[in-house]
This record gives sequence, structure tokens and C-alpha cells, in this order.
Amino acid sequence: MGGVPARRRHGFTLLEVMIAMALLLVGGVSILAVFTLAVAHRVHRGIEGQLDQVRPQVRVMAQEAVDRAPKGKAPAAIVNAQTAQTGFTVSISFVPSPNADPAWVALVRIAYQGTELSDGVFPPLFVQRNVYDRPR
Repeated sequence: MGGVPARRRHGFTLLEVMIAMALLLVGGVSILAVFTLAVAHRVHRGIEGQLDQVRPQVRVMAQEAVDRAPKGKAPAAIVNAQTAQTGFTVSISFVPSPNADPAWVALVRIAYQGTELSDGVFPPLFVQRNVYDRPR
């Protein structure tokens, strides 16, 4: 029986299976990382879209606060006011204009679900009393 070759078994060794599983694991983790970045980007873009609808509301809120204030007095600060867009709140503080004019500078902060948005920060918004208001 010395001349008969040994039969080779068909199939995979444990080492080959472990290497294949390690490669699948690396690929799967890479795909999940890209997927989570894509989801985060999508959520961020959705918030930005809603923020575009909040900005005009903020301008109206600031103008109304200035119009309600007695002439020569600082408008009352607005703190965590709800907007028409669910989850968004607005805080506005007012300081006198540095230009020595009758305008007020509105400093606006926008938050989404309690977290202040860095994208939601307005530049200083100059607001003057509406000239069509009746004298008080």
C-alpha cells in the first residue's frame, strides 16, 4: 500500500474561516461607520431646512418686542420662546445700537430640542421701532 496517495479532504480549514470572518467584520464595521455619518448628515440637513423657516419668525419676534417697548426703553428680553417649527426655541436679548441711533441690536440664539445651534446664531440684528406705530 505504499504507492497509494492519501485522499485529500475537501472543505475549508478553521484558519481560513477565521480569516474570512475577520475580513467580513472589518468590511461591516466600515460600512456602518459610513452609514452613521450619512444619517447624521441627513439629520443635520433636515434641521438646517427647518432653520430657514425659523429665521423669518425670529425677525418678526424681534420687531414686535421693539414695537411693544415704551419709547426710549429697552425691549424685554425673549427667553426660550417657542417657534412654529417643533423643537426650536429662540432667545433674544437687546442692547442699544453702537451707532447712537434709535435702533436696538437684537442678539439672537436659536436652540433645537434644548441644544443651542452654532448654525442658528444670527449676526447682530438691528431693529428700529416701526414708524407706522401710533405714539404711546
